[in-house]
Amino acid sequence: MRKSLLLFLYVACCLHVVAATAPKSAEAQALMDFIRRIEGSYTLSGAMANVNWNINEAEWVHKHTGKWPAINCFDFIHHIYSAPNSWIDYSNTRVAEQWHQQGGIVAAMWHWNVPSNDKKGYSFYYGTESDKTTFDVKKIFNPSSAEYALMMKDIDQIGSYLKQLKEKGIAVLWRPLHEAGGMWFWWGRDADACAELWRVMYRRFQDAGLDNLIWVWTSAAAWNMPYSDGYRWYPGDDYVDIVSIDIYNDNNARNIYTSYYQMLRQKSPDKPAALSECGNVANISDQWNNGAKWLFFMPWYDYERTMNPNNSNFNSTAHGNANIAWWNNAFSCDFVLTRDAAKTLMATAIAPVTVAKPSPSSAVYRLDGSKVQAVTRKGIYIVGGKKILVK
Repeated sequence: MRKSLLLFLYVACCLHVVAATAPKSAEAQALMDFIRRIEGSYTLSGAMANVNWNINEAEWVHKHTGKWPAINCFDFIHHIYSAPNSWIDYSNTRVAEQWHQQGGIVAAMWHWNVPSNDKKGYSFYYGTESDKTTFDVKKIFNPSSAEYALMMKDIDQIGSYLKQLKEKGIAVLWRPLHEAGGMWFWWGRDADACAELWRVMYRRFQDAGLDNLIWVWTSAAAWNMPYSDGYRWYPGDDYVDIVSIDIYNDNNARNIYTSYYQMLRQKSPDKPAALSECGNVANISDQWNNGAKWLFFMPWYDYERTMNPNNSNFNSTAHGNANIAWWNNAFSCDFVLTRDAAKTLMATAIAPVTVAKPSPSSAVYRLDGSKVQAVTRKGIYIVGGKKILVK
């Protein structure tokens, strides 16, 4: 009996390890290798799409700066309405494909709508009002429940869209169940259940062959609670590739961002740390110089301006989350990667050449072709037509 029990535990343990550490697709592994290569030396710029398949926010940034953000993040918020020939069809991945073909990194998240309390609509916000939902995330522990069945149905629907991207060779920065510790979304109402929902989704996607995903976990939004408390919702290192935090309406770059960044690095020392959402925050240059060396940053889109790229607000420099002055500051930093710079850097096989500093007479250029007056930080540069790594 004891031997049988030990054998069972051994097999279960092995199955768990296989499920949680299965290899990634070639495209996802290449992106993860790239992330590891630039971590701490560069940060990827990102733009958030509005609720449809689009790159409107990225287009607005490009229109005013002449540069494209490296990442465009899409949201499966309207999966409940998605259907062929409908106003939203997530099975039509053309926009994401084009972004990828142009050298951009594809990211996706999911404001997960479930039936609202009045059963007439849908909501992802938790609450007792008729237009919100009291959907019980703890039902993830009860596979025979109707709630569990609905969660699996929705997960499979989203998985079918992500599978299309896999079949086209596209890796995805995948950020589900975000801001759970804030508890304003139904999936965050119970920490243990939310972490289990993440693990169930991970394994179900894995079983479906979705190995093109890089899993991004987001801690509680910073203003709601002590930021370290967000880790009560953490699903475990085996199920996460990147950790992140969302920050809004805080311009104190000297201390607050460094604290958030250091918290993530201390809690998850083996994971890159990102600023996965932000708005009305300090300049990236100030954050970085004060020690918050985010893997990527992503201001939220502007609701009025980017609903239609051709409307009058599209040319406005007013923006509640990140105006053009903010973006110009970001792109003036040699550590901020645009789409073109990231594409070039990702395709570059770095020769193991290390120099203390190029000679004063050398012409030094960044990978995007702009000239460097003085090399003051580590990174990859072009000197004499050759790429060199300065440590």
